[in-house]
Amino acid sequence: GMGPEAVQLLFQTAALHDVGKIGVPDTILLKPGPLTEEERAHIRLHPQIGADIIGKHDNELLAAARTIALTHHERWDGTGYPQGLQGEQIPIFGRIVAIADVFDALMTRRPYKPALSAQQSLAIMADERGKHFDPTLLDCFFAQQFEVLRIMSLYADERGAVGDAA
Repeated sequence: GMGPEAVQLLFQTAALHDVGKIGVPDTILLKPGPLTEEERAHIRLHPQIGADIIGKHDNELLAAARTIALTHHERWDGTGYPQGLQGEQIPIFGRIVAIADVFDALMTRRPYKPALSAQQSLAIMADERGKHFDPTLLDCFFAQQFEVLRIMSLYADERGAVGDAA
């Protein structure tokens, strides 16, 4: 319901959500086990680092990319980071990318965890409805889950995004 211009803007900018991880050492990003509190604190800096890398701009594309980088780890209930925004204080692009980012993280093998199945991933996300995620947007995501899975399967690579998770 956002309109084609907003959807196109989101499409063009969402991939920059984790640009701030440039500022996080690979020893943390690729660590096979749990992070220490100090490492976790360092990871939590990446949204602000990303926003700083992109900078403040009047350009709509760069402004949207900065907003997404800064807000994709905020949580609907206010327990996210870096600003502790709550509910609709979180820009809609940040709320949307949060859903996509978590789903991708659950479905993709990482150095510290195996890929989960779609069923497991969707169940975890359903449990976070109204806590981590905007309930209305999560319902929209669930309504499109088969299309999301089809696209993930189409573009899966050797890291095993969907193939390992079936």
